[in-house]
Amino acid sequence: MSGATLFEYDRAGFPMLWLEDLGAFVHWLPVTKIQCEHFLCDVTDSSFDAAWYDQLLALNPRASPKQIDERNYWRAIVTGVQPAEAERFARWCGEGYSLPTLREWCDVYAACKEVPAQDVAWPDSLPGRVRTLLTKIDLAWRKAAARMGTPQMRADQMLMRLGAMEWVEDVADGYRWGGMGQLHPDFHGLLFTPDHGRSARPTRPEIDRLSYYGFRLLRRPQ
Repeated sequence: MSGATLFEYDRAGFPMLWLEDLGAFVHWLPVTKIQCEHFLCDVTDSSFDAAWYDQLLALNPRASPKQIDERNYWRAIVTGVQPAEAERFARWCGEGYSLPTLREWCDVYAACKEVPAQDVAWPDSLPGRVRTLLTKIDLAWRKAAARMGTPQMRADQMLMRLGAMEWVEDVADGYRWGGMGQLHPDFHGLLFTPDHGRSARPTRPEIDRLSYYGFRLLRRPQ
């Protein structure tokens, strides 16, 4: 990764990439279970407790950082989260954090899908579990992409492809929420590509828990 690439780190110590054209930082990966666990330990909302987290784990079981490989790396991502819960996580992260709109997500994707993946030298100050997880996921998606014969681009490295479907705000036709991303077929068989620029439309996003839906956040400096 070029030395000009700028990162900052969220409240749980996970990296966010600066995109100049967007004027915002974006999570390098979809939000992970480690970040969710930091959130659970810190918030006092009664809705977010062990029983709530158990519901998510029943849909997509947890794998520890050292267990991650190309056959299970999506288990590191927190999924089954409803959009309002993702918005609550964004408020916990701090000012300027939000779920992306469809346009913002597509802008990030367009900026990253033509850039080849490169190695990232994460700082020594990164927490050990975070560093291990980032390293293992990076190795895992590379192996998965090689096996599938797909190009290895920054969008793949950020799991915008071969990751989870991600909530985006897309207000139209009576909807507020849509989904963008591309799933690894071993995670879920939904055939969807973000390349056409239109979001998927789950019918009941505020009610259903979808095992393959996660999210990432943007942060616009105030």
